[in-house]
Amino acid sequence: MLKEMKRELSFHPEIDFLYADARGDNNRQFAQVQAFLKKKIDLLIISPNEADPLTPIVDQAFQQGIPVIVTDRKTSSGLYNAYVGSDNYNIGYLAGQYLAHHLQGKGKVALITGLPGSSASIEREKGVKEALQHHPNIAIQVQLNGQWLIQVATDEVQQHLRQLQEVDAIFAFNDQMAIGAYQALQQNHAKKPIKIFGVDALPGAGNGLEQIAQGHINASVLYPTGGAEAIRTAVAILHKQPYQRDNLLNTLVIDSANVQLMKMQADKIDSQQQDIDKQQRLLNEQQKIYRNQQSALNILVISLVLAIIFAGIAIYSLKSNWEKNKHLEEQNAEIRKQQQQLIDMSEQVKEVSAAKTNFFTNISHEFKTPLTLILAPVEDLLKEPSLPPAHKEHLLRIKRNGLRLMNLVSELIDIQRLAQEKLKLRAAAQPFQRFINQIVQSFKPLAHQKHILLSVEHHTTISNLWFDADLMEKVLYNLLSNAFKFTPNNGRIQVKTEQNTFGDHVLIRIIDNGKGIHKNHVEHIFDPFYQGAAYSTGGSGLGLALVKEIVELHHGQITVSSKENEGSSFTLRLPVGDAHLTDAEKEMAIEEIADLPKASPDLTTLQTPHDLGMEEWEHLPPKTNTLLVIDDNEEINYFFRDKLSEYYQVYTSTNAEDGIKLAYTKVPDLIISDVVMPGKSGIDLVKLLKKDTRTATIPIILLTALDSEDQRAAGLQAMADAYITKPFSTTHLEAVIQNLIASRKELKQRYSSELSATVDHTNAFSELDRRFLNDLSAIVETHLANPQLNVDDICRQIGISRVQLYRKVKALLHCSVNDYIIHRRLKKSKYLLQQDMTINEVAYQTGFSSPTYFATLFKQKFGLSPSSFKKQLHHKS
Repeated sequence: MLKEMKRELSFHPEIDFLYADARGDNNRQFAQVQAFLKKKIDLLIISPNEADPLTPIVDQAFQQGIPVIVTDRKTSSGLYNAYVGSDNYNIGYLAGQYLAHHLQGKGKVALITGLPGSSASIEREKGVKEALQHHPNIAIQVQLNGQWLIQVATDEVQQHLRQLQEVDAIFAFNDQMAIGAYQALQQNHAKKPIKIFGVDALPGAGNGLEQIAQGHINASVLYPTGGAEAIRTAVAILHKQPYQRDNLLNTLVIDSANVQLMKMQADKIDSQQQDIDKQQRLLNEQQKIYRNQQSALNILVISLVLAIIFAGIAIYSLKSNWEKNKHLEEQNAEIRKQQQQLIDMSEQVKEVSAAKTNFFTNISHEFKTPLTLILAPVEDLLKEPSLPPAHKEHLLRIKRNGLRLMNLVSELIDIQRLAQEKLKLRAAAQPFQRFINQIVQSFKPLAHQKHILLSVEHHTTISNLWFDADLMEKVLYNLLSNAFKFTPNNGRIQVKTEQNTFGDHVLIRIIDNGKGIHKNHVEHIFDPFYQGAAYSTGGSGLGLALVKEIVELHHGQITVSSKENEGSSFTLRLPVGDAHLTDAEKEMAIEEIADLPKASPDLTTLQTPHDLGMEEWEHLPPKTNTLLVIDDNEEINYFFRDKLSEYYQVYTSTNAEDGIKLAYTKVPDLIISDVVMPGKSGIDLVKLLKKDTRTATIPIILLTALDSEDQRAAGLQAMADAYITKPFSTTHLEAVIQNLIASRKELKQRYSSELSATVDHTNAFSELDRRFLNDLSAIVETHLANPQLNVDDICRQIGISRVQLYRKVKALLHCSVNDYIIHRRLKKSKYLLQQDMTINEVAYQTGFSSPTYFATLFKQKFGLSPSSFKKQLHHKS
């Protein structure tokens, strides 16, 4: 690899190449990278000895903005710019296939692996084992750890010689360990020949190609070193050119059949490189001679030119010196004037910024005064023992939403204080496990209410941690609150604490199995006021931004990993000890943390109203008219049930998908829907329901906080019947509901084609019968102009058999299906004749095959012909 790198670097003399060999020692490699970082290198190329021990220092380089190229082996975190190397899993898989082929599908195999923590060893082991799974008659008898070293492999083979006598082949994860295995077997005079296979196939004395040629090992999987590819990738990164992140090199198996060809190619490459190096040295010598001669000539020419120029300059300078001095004085005066103007403007900007900041802070504080004056009387009223339950529920709703406003104002003030660096850290050594337990305990009632399994696990020996209890309480409450918001009932939330590998940081993880976060939103999740459209829960978008600021104030880090529909994990990484804190950030005395309250304002705003009395509405007697309310805020749904259930049968849903299903099954008289909801929006819901014949005639009211003209237009263009913005007047909303239902009934009475004479209105239809009649009416009305409409068409669309359709229509409408269709057509024709349409036009528009047939049926039904009916209308007008 080093030879390839130097060979490629010969084309880039402008690059300074620093190199260090860790010789298989993790600590040495860690220290070498630290030394490189102190030298402020421009790019790091590293082949990690083991993944986990080297991950922190590689991550540190990456986070400092230094490009990192990982070769041969990978780190655990994946924080690097590019990877160059072979696919170690593919190498292991190819070796397994080759073993199976040579053993003819039967035998016993021994594996000699590399360092246990090395990604190359892990992936090669996985590949060879998965390849051998396809050959059940081949068993892995022995597995030894050679640590990539020839001597270690030799010792391991000698110690397990008795077990190895039974195997047919040995697969070592590199050629050096394969050579060690061969030497150990030769020294101990193995009883039977054992095939030995390795990985690398490097040229040169003592390496894989030579050993295959001499018959010491049977084959080796070529592992391209990737030195040239690593340098090419590094040059592309340094020159800000496009590059590939994963550079996987090709491989093949080298055995006695092709080893000579590979040796010839390697020797040829070495010979060509030697020629190139020799020519480069000669070229350098010639360039040196040329540069010396060129320099001498240049000095001579320059001296002559300078002598002439200086003479001219001296003459010109004497003439124009006084003019330049005068011009410079004018420029200096202008510059001083502009400088003063900039100072004045800067002062003005500071004053304006300070005024904005003061206004923002003052108005945020001003919100707290009226909120306090609202909440304090509410608290007093709630203590009244004689308070009626209905009034108490209204007061509780005022209190919950008042606390929610108070929490939003507090978050705004905290964000502003952090931005102005006025929020100071007051850290003390705290028993953080007890601190976490108390906070989690305060969420137990909510967990019980939502049937969520809430657990705490501590996997650390650290008892005390330095942090600001008040600020850290906000962090944990915010993260747990979010977890409860996005975790469904019967879900799971875990809080875990542990230490990192070096023991200098504590990790606090909050894990849920909720809806997760889409990958497009994860990178913005900590931005102030950011809310992904599909993840809005009515929050402000300030919580996680405040969490990030507080954690960074503690000199820590917060990260998130999430997969949509599987859950999320937030990780706090806080330093152990107090060396990272300044004296101003420490409190002088260690104070005991007070017991946390059973529920905080933040938690209270999360909870849905308890004792809502759902059963009361379910057992109320059925009403004449039904409403469907769709809003993702459960309190809004409760409010509508409370206000409207006296006059209407009220159904509710918290999302558009369930709301659409309810609309199809319940067929309500009116629908009230929010616009901004998780998943489908209210606009989408309106478009879907208005396109469906089952729900097209249902009035829909959009109720939302979006009140711009464009948003109103979008709602009305989707065919919503009304668009009302929050906050709204309850009286106005009730009037709109009554008017829409009344006008729809009036339209039905005037223009509906329903049978009036044959239907027994005293008979109260069940909900299923009502839905059936609505579906039947919608299908017939839609296809009324089609003369080919028949019973089979209706059966196919409504989803029942001919016999069932006849029985159902006969039982409910006391007529046949054909009579029902004819009656609907005649009723519609009577209305159309009033619209100044000709008799022929009306006949064809209502689905009659001929005007004569239409006239005959019309006279039978209404006692006079269509022409006589039109004359009567004319005389009346």
